[in-house]
Order: sequence, then C-alpha cells, then structure tokens
Amino acid sequence: MLVLRRLRVIRTAAEPPRWARRFHTLTTALVGVALLLVVLRSGYGLITAPLLIAAIVGFQFLVLGVFVFDVALGFATAVSRLDHLRKRWYDLALIVPITFAVAAGGTGITFVILRQFLVLIQGFTRSRYFAGFIERMRLQPVRLLALSFLGLIVVGTLLLTFPAATRDGSVTGLITALFTATSAACVTGLVVVGTPHHWSTFGQLVIMGLFQLGGLGIMTFSAGMGVMLGRRLGLGERRTVSDIIGESRDTDIARILRYVVTVVFTVELIGAVLLFIRFLPAHPRWTDALWHAAFHSVSAFCNAGFSLYPDSLVRFQTDLPTGAVFMMLILLGGLGFAVVGELFNRNTIRHGPLHSLRRLSVHARLVLATSAALVLAGTVAFFFAEYDRSLSALTTGPRLLAALFQSVSVRTAGFNTVTLGALHPVTLFLWAALMFVGASPGGTGGGIKTTTLAILVLSVRNRILGREDVTLGRRAIPGGVVYRAAAIAAVAAGIVVIAFALLLITERAPFERLLFETFSAFGTVGLTTGLTAELSVPGRLILVALMYVGRVGPLTLALAMRPRSSRVAIGYPAARVMAG
Repeated sequence: MLVLRRLRVIRTAAEPPRWARRFHTLTTALVGVALLLVVLRSGYGLITAPLLIAAIVGFQFLVLGVFVFDVALGFATAVSRLDHLRKRWYDLALIVPITFAVAAGGTGITFVILRQFLVLIQGFTRSRYFAGFIERMRLQPVRLLALSFLGLIVVGTLLLTFPAATRDGSVTGLITALFTATSAACVTGLVVVGTPHHWSTFGQLVIMGLFQLGGLGIMTFSAGMGVMLGRRLGLGERRTVSDIIGESRDTDIARILRYVVTVVFTVELIGAVLLFIRFLPAHPRWTDALWHAAFHSVSAFCNAGFSLYPDSLVRFQTDLPTGAVFMMLILLGGLGFAVVGELFNRNTIRHGPLHSLRRLSVHARLVLATSAALVLAGTVAFFFAEYDRSLSALTTGPRLLAALFQSVSVRTAGFNTVTLGALHPVTLFLWAALMFVGASPGGTGGGIKTTTLAILVLSVRNRILGREDVTLGRRAIPGGVVYRAAAIAAVAAGIVVIAFALLLITERAPFERLLFETFSAFGTVGLTTGLTAELSVPGRLILVALMYVGRVGPLTLALAMRPRSSRVAIGYPAARVMAG
C-alpha cells in the first residue's frame, strides 16, 4: 500500500519528485562525460590503450542503461503520459537506431548524446533564461541570425580539426578547417582540400550537416525542430523566421515551419532515392552508392556544390536522368520556401498544378519569371560562347544539356559538368554576373536575389516611361521595397569591390580568375577555375569573410551591426540635387 501511495503522489504531482529530477541531472552529467570521452578517443585519438578503451566501452554501456532507466522514469513520473509522449516522442524513436547499433556491435552512445542534447534544448527553451534572451533579441532578429551562422561555423571548425575527420588521421590546420566549415555552413562549395580524398566519412558527415543547417537556415532549423518538439514560437522568433524564409504575410509561422522542414526532408529523400538508382551500377558496394546519393541530394537541394567526386559532376555530363535530378533539386532549393509553398500544397494535390499556378502571388510570379529568364539567357549564352571550346567534343544534344545544367547551377549551386579551366573570358564574365544575382529570397543560395534584380529593372523601365510608381501585374511595389533592393545592390557591389581589391593586393593571379573567385564566394556558388587551393592565408581569410557576408546578406549584416534607432519626428525642406 505504501508503494501504491508513493506512485499515486508521483503521478499526480505538478512536478516530478526531487529524486527524479536529481536522476535526470545525473543522466545529463554522465552523457556529458561520455561525449568528452568520445571526443578524446574518436575525435583527437588521445586514448589508445586497450585497457582504457575497454573501460570506455563499459562506461558507454552503463550510460546506455542509465538512459533507458531515465526514459522509463520520465514516463512513470509524468502527470499525463500522453502529454509526455507528445513532448518526448524522440525517446521512443531513438530506441530503434540504438537497438540496431547495439546489434551491430556498437554501444549506441551517439544516439544517447543526441537525445540528451534535445532534452537540454527543450529544457532551455522553457526556462526563464531563454525568455529573457528572446526578449533582448526581439528587436534585433537579424543580429541573432548573423550570430547563429557564426556559431555554426565555429562548431564546424572545431569538428573538422579532429584527426577522425581526415582519412589519414592527421590534424587539419585551423585555416583549412575554418575555410571548409565556412564554405559548408554558407553553402558555397569552395574547397582548399579535396572533399573525397582529404576528409573521412566522419568529416564528410560534418560537412553535410553544416550545409544542411546552413542551407535551411540555422534559426529556421532550430525553430522548426522546436515546433516539432511541441514548443510555441515567441514574437521575436516569429519575426526572425519570417525574415529567413522570406514570408512577410501575417500567417501561422509554426505551420509554415512544419511545412518547410517536411518539404525539405521529403524532397531530399526523393532525390537521394533517384540518385541511388543511378549511382548503384557505378559503385562496388550499395552502401557507397547510398552515401553518395544522400550526400549529393542534400548538397544539391541546399545549393552547396560539395561533391564526393574529384571532377564534381563532369562524369555525368551526358547523363540526362542524373542531370535532371540535380537540376530539380537545385531549382527547388533556390526558388525560396514561400514560392515552393505556393506551388506544392494541398490545393495542388486536390485540384491539380494549374489551380496553384492561377493563384500565384505577385512575388511568386516575379521569382518564377526572373528565374526562367536567367536560366534561358544563361543557356543560350553558354551554348554559343563555349560551342567550339569546352563543348567542342559533344554533339548537339549533350551540348544543350551541359549548357542548361551550367545555367541552372551557376547562379547558386556550384556543380559543374564542364572543365572550368579552359572557359572563354566572356563566359567567366557572364557567369560572374549570374553569380552576383544568385538565388531567390528565402532560398538556400546567396547573391542579391532574383527579385532584387527584377525590381531594379522594373524601376529603370518605369523611370524611362516617365512613371512614378513601380508596378507589376496591376500591383504597385511599395517604395520601401524599391529602396531596399537598391540598398542591397549598392552594398553588395561595394563589398565585392573591396574584397576584389584586397585579393589583387594579396594574390598573384590573373585578373579574370580573381574576379571570378570573388563573385563565386559572394554568391555562395562555389565554382572555381582552380585558384582556391592556391590562395595565400590572407586570401583565404578574405574569402571566408566574403562567403559569410554573402550568405547572411549584405543588408542583413549592415542592419545587424546598426544600433537601434528611433524615429525622428522632424521634417526637412526638400533640396534640389541633380543626378545623372
């Protein structure tokens, strides 16, 4: 009877008993020690004695047992088991991979660490410290966005310095690790060491995680995971996520986040399956084909440009199915989540694609029209400029496929199916212009964005026609949006000019190659004529800063560094100033 009364008190109390909370704290401490041992042993290789390794394995099994008991204790002491299951659904979900890991001879400690990390995030987001942090950042969401990418780069740099991240077990230099982590987090694809040859499977997995988080937006990803874990978003978080995904309408951001995360992983899964079918005959083991398919699917959707093949995708130059899958992933990732949401939703399934096309917003129509125009112009220009050069060995059909693929890839993705070292100077110049434009708002690429270019072109057209307002499809574009587009283009041009001038000072390389490298880094594209690995340390650091600014956004970075200002309630008389 005493035990039953004790259980009754536990299950009806508003909070778990003190001894249960202490056990949760003990679990967190043991998992922290296990993480430290994993870093020392598997990361830096500092623990090699067989006796110590056996002791660590035994300790990991101890932590695994504590984890299982902690999960059971959480359900036993929960006020409502249904609510607890909704909040801690991942406890049961992780049992499956842990079971497979133990059956394969491992300990499953990685999944236990992941679970505890999720628990800590969930606990922190419900604490008063997190509420205070959000309140302080509520009026500075862009600064929070910039800091989140900076934090992702720091963590990635640390992980890539592990000896376990390299194939030969050596320690990667800090500058090389920083450059690679920045390139991955900023979904650029520029590399100073070969991805398939230098990095181990662990290192490649770190790089893949960096461009997955960077492409999706670290704040969008964390907030989306928070929503899926059952937490409501605050006002500051909603504003931040709206800025990242390019959704300014007054709507349910939590619902949009669920949609974004679901669509991203669904599209990447479909792409991985299709690529696996194509890669399977080319690899001796199906596991290698599966890993290459998953890596390239995520890299293509995130417009990262990282490849596990030394020649990027040149070996698939004439492979239409593979090229089509890559182009589909690149385009869906670069269009922006708001546009993809309008194209693929419940109405599309119920009423067909034509129904969604008829109801597209002005923003979606502008993005699609501008993207199509840029792809078409790039295809035609590349086809004729390289007809007798990089495309000379191909017939007409493969030439068109290669031209189309490069036109799709050059603005954001960074994959190449042609050798870039022998490109005509006019091709390098046109590609630099396309890289400067980049992807669309809310997409996974960089650049000034397609809508910025479209708004500037419309502004010039209306000024020539003598119209005051910028209009599109019987809709007037607000003056603030026009000013923002002009500011983005001006700031971006200034950043590119400064970075290019610094590279001219620090590097001894041809003018056009340095110019191409500058635009590739700013547009987070990742195409290179082979100059990246030859850069000096100052040159690499310049590109690191340029990739970061290109991903976060020039205007976003400027706003993040600007102190909060108040509205000045003073009007000044107009001045007569001549322009042009």
